[in-house]
Amino acid sequence: MNDNTLVNIVKLVVGLIIAGLVIKIVLALLGGLFYVAFRFGIPLIIAILVVRWLSERSTNRRRNY
Repeated sequence: MNDNTLVNIVKLVVGLIIAGLVIKIVLALLGGLFYVAFRFGIPLIIAILVVRWLSERSTNRRRNY
């Protein structure tokens, strides 16, 4: 076990750089998923809720007649 201090420092720096890249990639993927969810998912959910709300109103009128 003749590890030099310089070798340990280089290993630490390389490990931190690799960890930073991995964190950057993971956060980019999560950001992309949030973008898709807010860009397409929320308007889609709102549209579905409006259609259900309007269809319930029309079915309630038919039942009253």
